[in-house]
Formats: sequence, structure tokens, C-alpha cells
Amino acid sequence: MDFWSRLIGGSRSLSTKNYRATSPTERLTAFKRTCNTLQQIWRSTNLPSGDQSATTHARNCIDRLNSVLSDESRGPAPHPCLAYAASSQIFVTVTKLALSSYDDGMLRSAAVFFNTLIDSEVDGVVDNRLFARALVDLVRRADKHSEDVEGRLVELLFGVANNIRLQPDILPAWFAPRSEDPDREQQVNSGAEFAGATRKDDFPLFYLLVEYVHHGGRAGDFARTGLLYLIETASRSKNLERWLIESDLATLMATGLGALYSQLGSLSFDEIPDDKMPHIVALSDHAKQETALPPALGASVDSFMSYLLFWQDTIDHCKSAEVNGTLLDHFQVLFLEQLLYPSLLESSDVEGGSTAAVLTYLYRILESIVQDDLVHRILHFLLASPSTALKVNMSISRRKSLDVLAAFSEEAAKPSPSLFNLRDLALLGLQSSNRQTVLATLRLMAVILQRHHTFARSLIWTVPGQYAKQRTVGALNAELEQLMNMATSIVDDPTLHDSFDNYLKDALWTLESHLYIPPAETTLEDDRPLEIRQEDPIVQELLNCLETFFTNSVIVNLALTEVLMSIASSHLISLDGWLLVDSSKYVYGDQPPTHEGSTEILGQIQSAYQEPLLSSSDTPTLTFALQKLVQKIQQWRKDVPDFDILVAARRDLLHQEDSATEPGRFQQPSEASPRVHSERQSRKLLLDYDIGPSLFQDPPGTLSSRQAAAVDSPLREPSIRSPSSRDSSPTRPTAAEELRKRLEQAFQVDHPHKAAAAGEKAEPTVEGAAEDEVKSGNVDEGPRSATLGHVLTNVVILYEFLLEVSATVQARSTLFGEAGYPGVGWNNLLDEQLSG
Repeated sequence: MDFWSRLIGGSRSLSTKNYRATSPTERLTAFKRTCNTLQQIWRSTNLPSGDQSATTHARNCIDRLNSVLSDESRGPAPHPCLAYAASSQIFVTVTKLALSSYDDGMLRSAAVFFNTLIDSEVDGVVDNRLFARALVDLVRRADKHSEDVEGRLVELLFGVANNIRLQPDILPAWFAPRSEDPDREQQVNSGAEFAGATRKDDFPLFYLLVEYVHHGGRAGDFARTGLLYLIETASRSKNLERWLIESDLATLMATGLGALYSQLGSLSFDEIPDDKMPHIVALSDHAKQETALPPALGASVDSFMSYLLFWQDTIDHCKSAEVNGTLLDHFQVLFLEQLLYPSLLESSDVEGGSTAAVLTYLYRILESIVQDDLVHRILHFLLASPSTALKVNMSISRRKSLDVLAAFSEEAAKPSPSLFNLRDLALLGLQSSNRQTVLATLRLMAVILQRHHTFARSLIWTVPGQYAKQRTVGALNAELEQLMNMATSIVDDPTLHDSFDNYLKDALWTLESHLYIPPAETTLEDDRPLEIRQEDPIVQELLNCLETFFTNSVIVNLALTEVLMSIASSHLISLDGWLLVDSSKYVYGDQPPTHEGSTEILGQIQSAYQEPLLSSSDTPTLTFALQKLVQKIQQWRKDVPDFDILVAARRDLLHQEDSATEPGRFQQPSEASPRVHSERQSRKLLLDYDIGPSLFQDPPGTLSSRQAAAVDSPLREPSIRSPSSRDSSPTRPTAAEELRKRLEQAFQVDHPHKAAAAGEKAEPTVEGAAEDEVKSGNVDEGPRSATLGHVLTNVVILYEFLLEVSATVQARSTLFGEAGYPGVGWNNLLDEQLSG
């Protein structure tokens, strides 16, 4: 039969949609006939790239094979066609035809054919070395013009890796390490073998997957998952485990991560439309500045983070301690020591510098990683924590790999964190005049203290041996009363009880999560809370930032309060001397409480409930800073007659945004996840513009009362909510317009300011005369002035922060046992008395 007859006959038979073999014998006969046709096409034409007719005919034949195999695989056994495809090795011919055609359609058909064979689980296919070679050649040499073809071919590699994971006995068909010889033994003894030698001939499937792990889309997903399956199999194959340690797997992964990190540039910021900007930011003075805009991280950051998460998945899936150790060793030496740490050390804080960028990238890294070993390596190194001794029972391969890495590290002669570590960098960041750097530093500190809180003592200095002391219930009540009095002096909130209850639930959830999450830092000698060292420069800088609270950017204040709350929530740090008075300094009346030697149980209980007098000379440092802020508000209340009304209306306006955009957040706490009601979580998400427009939320059932209370408030007029809404409402009441102008006037926070109260013309604000300087981000706060509206927003943030602090103090007293009934057996005596 000549070529054209075969072409016409093949096309006609393929176009007959109703053709189906009626029996296994007929189906096998038709299948063999199509296989023979493919063999003849290959032998007679060799499919030159320009012969489109031959390519079409070959593709039609492969499609018919796919149709027959698909029908057969869905039916009951026997499956003679699948068995014949394996025994006849027709897959070799399919590979040759697909590679010589340079046709995407042919490659797609070939991919379907191989995928069907892989899924069939027929003997002589996935465990066949000839099949392995044919598939590897197809994927390696195919001209991948489209993303679809690339994804289909890499999917084949994934299918094989999955089979190997499920059936490790088929590994020899794909993995053939070189046999031992005297030359290789000499290399092992000299350490040359462990420098990360490329050994593609040993395991070509593995290297093909490594080649695509950086890719996006389906190809990258299949490659990363397939590679994870192969690494997971190492725990069941000593040969594969040794090969992975000796090969350049760890080197490729570490250098690949470093290459992606090197492509990260400086931060850029995109303009945010007014209707997309969080309302709490839009109402501030810094809405259009870069510190209030989320960084546009771009595709390069996405690629880096995807590969970093692949590292995390690899460590999680790998059950071999030796392979895991090798990967982590290379991660530390080739990425942390040779790239990440130098980038932090060499960053510049001048205008257009990179300090804010590298701190932001590190923040993203620590925010994303939850794998304990990776977190431990990163923070243990960057914070220069004491080194732990290496295990003595590691294999020869692992030891030699470590020796090579150690030699490479010494040869590189990079600076060590023992001289300048992440804590030193954080201190410089807080002292910076660049607001972007300050904000990036606060975010980084918050994520370390929150997500990786066992490193809190490496970031915040504590006093050795100065553990938290238990206070009486009466002392706790006195402390809580002082904190709550500060809050209630700012806002008279009729729903205070419900608001505080929500904060208390959030605090309990946070504290419990710290206790039950396994620590990444495993060298802690004692996990009891230690007192903060008051002279700690970082603590002093946080307090300095708190002093300028009312003129700070709203975003900076949200990040600052997040750091302070993270410290207050750490079970490794005591509140004594920092937020609460040291229990030894409490001052009582004429009859101080006695807890031992008393014969009357009720008298002892009464003594435990006695509240001490809190002396101003013993006021803790953070509490003292908060009191100074509250005192300023009290002064403004005297200078501005309607100050309370303005604060209440501003808080109502911030809460009203939640009711309009997120109605689901007002469900009952018992029906919702604790995160739904977490002000702290909302604050963190707001920093990246990942949530709706407001930080705050109303307690359940309070929405209608708030709406009724503020229905006549001019602050709710569209003319002052956003520039776009002002333009769309040109004719509004004069009172609303006057109020808008008043809120945009400068308000001097350091001295009594009566101009804004009287509606007089005020001097330019930060957004006025100094706008160009502020946008650069490299100026200090300058004259401490802001608009009245900006100050009101920060007053509301302070109020919410005080409630959150109070709730955390109460939650700690219960969960950590920091307050109670001192004395031996007091709790049991109390229980007996109450039950009797």
C-alpha cells in the first residue's frame, strides 16, 4: 500500500465516530494494525519536519491508539491492548515520531499516550527501563512551543514520580547510580564527590523535575510535587538517600533560591483608588504617601516566595533526617550566610536605599514559613543565637558534605552575625529618619514576636533570673482599673462590656496558640516569663515612637501597637516593671494583706482581694508613656469644647465602614472563628491591604444603636468621606463643609491649640508646605503637627489599644496563673469554702 492510500484509509477510519471493536480480540487486532502502521510510517518516511501529511497521518494513528486504550482501561479485565503496548514497546516509536515532527499536536497526542500507559499499572511499562528512556527522551528533547505542551510533558514526570512513591520497587528502572570503582572511592575519601557533582545519567527523571521547579503554571506545580515525591522516597531507599546527599540536589535548590532572591529589586508603590483604600487610612494625613501604600512586590517576589514554600514542603515531606540535614546545611551556607545576611548588612538607608526593601522581604519570608527547622535556621543564624552541637551519629556522606560546605564558607570570608545581627539592624531601623524603614522594621519585629515568639528574648532583652511574680486578685484588679480608666476617659462607650469581651476572647486565643505551638528555638533553658531589661535600646525606641503617637502615620501606629501587643502576649516576657507594677512595690493601707499563718479562710480571701495603692513613682515604663498620651487628650478636651463629640463620631465612622462591607463579621462569637473577631489579626492584615476598609469592628448587636446615635452626625456626610464622594455631592449643607475644612486644619499636639476649635486659619500641615519632603520618606517628623481629623483617628486607635492591652493582662492572669490567692493550698481551700 502506498503512502497516500494509507493516509486516506487512516483518515477515513478515524473519521468514523461510531467505530468500536465489539470484542477484546477485535480490539486487539485493530490496535496491532495501527501499531504496525506507525512502525511503517517511521521506517518509510522518517517524518521530515516539512512533510505535514505524514505528520498528520502519524498523529491520527496515535489518537486512535489513545481512543482504544481509553476504552479498554475503563472496562473490565482482560486488557490485551495495554499488555501489547507494553510488550511491543510501541512507545519507543511514538517518541521517535513525536520528536521528529516538531508539531505541538503530535506532542500532545504522545503525551496522552504515555499518560494512559503510566496510569494503566500494566507490568512492563513504568518498571521498564526502555519505557523510562523513551519518556525521558520525549520530555528532554521535545521542542516545547506552548505552555500547554510543557505542562502535559511535565505531568508525565509527575505521574512517574507518584508511581515511584507508591511502589518504590520500580525505582531501579529510573534510577541507576554508578557502580563502585577505585576512582570513585578515592573521590569519596578526598571529599571531591561531595562538592555537589552533577550526575544526570544516574537519575535523569530527577534532574528533569529540578529543571522545571522554577516555572510557574501547571509545569511548575507538577515538577515541584513530583520532586517532593522522589525526595520522600529516599527514606525507603538507602541508595537513593546516599545519592541525594552526594548529588547536587541541595546545591541546586539553594542556589536557585538565591538566584530568585537576587532578582528582587527595590520597593515600588502603586497609587490606590480612593474607593479601594482602607477608610482608616483615607481619613488620615498620610493617605497618599508611600508609608500608607502597600508595596507592589510584583512577579519576582511571587516566584521567590513560591520557591521558598517549595523548600518548606520539601523539608516537611522528606522523612530522611540525613537528606533533610543536607538541605538545611546548604540553605544556611549558600543562602543565609552568602546572600541573605550580606544583603541585610550592605543595605542602605539613604533616599532610594534598600534597607526598607530587604526588611520587607525578610518580613515576607518569616510571615510565610511555618516549618520549624527552616525558621530555626533563619532566626538562629540572623539573631546569632548560641550554636548547638552537631549530632555524632551522622553518615560519612553527610559529614563530608558538611566539611565541603565549611571550607566553602571559610573561603568566602563573609562577616558573621556575632558582630552585627538582626537585633542590631532592627535598632538602626527604629532610629531611622526614613519612615519606610521604620515601618518595615516594626512589621518585621511583629512577625517574629507573633509567629516565632520563642525568639522573643533574642530580640527583646530580659533580666536573667528576674521571673514574673504572682500578684493577688486585688492587685490585678487595681492594675486593670488603672488601664480601663485610661480607656474610658477617652471614649464613653455604652457597649464597652461587649467590646471588652471580644478583646478578651482574642487575647485568650493568642495566648493559647503560643503555648501549644511547638517552639522553633529548642535551646530555651527556662520558659518562665522574665522581666524586660528597662535600658534595652529597642524598648526605648519603641517608647520614643509611642511619644509621637498622635502625629505618626496611622499605618505606623498600627504596626507599633502590634509590636507592643506581641510583647505583652509572649509567655517568655513578664509584664512586671513594663506594663504592671512589680508586686513587691505595691503599697497597702494600715493593714497589709497577710497570706500565711492566718486561721480564718474568709479573712485570707478578703486579704487577697484587698487592692493596693499604685504609687506614681513606681509607674511602669509603658504605662507611664500611655498616661502621658491620655493626659494630652484631657488637655484637648478642655481646649476644644466638642472634642468628645468629634472623637465619638470619628470612631463611629470607622466602625460604620465594617457594617457596610463586612456584615458577616457581626455574627455571634460562639458561631465564629476567633480570628473573625481578632482586632490584632485585622490590624496585621490591614498593613498589607488584605481586608476591608476598617480595622475596627462593633460587638454583636450594637450596630443599630450606633447608627441611631450617629444618624445626625455631620461626620457621616459624603462630603467628608473621600475626594470622589465630595465631587459627586457639590450641594451639601454648609455646616458639613465647614466641618470638613475644620478637620483638615492643622492641630498642634504639643501645645493647646485653639485655632482649630474656633475655626480660625491655621498654619500649613505636614501635607501642605512640606508635602514634597514628606513623600521622599527621608525626613524626621519635623514640627509635630497634624490635621484635627488625623489626630482624632489616632485617638481612636489609642482607645482600642488600651482595651486590647487590658484584655491581654486579664487573660494572662488566668492562663499563666499570674494572679491568684498566694499561699500553700489556697485554691483548694477556696474551693472547699465555696462548695461548703
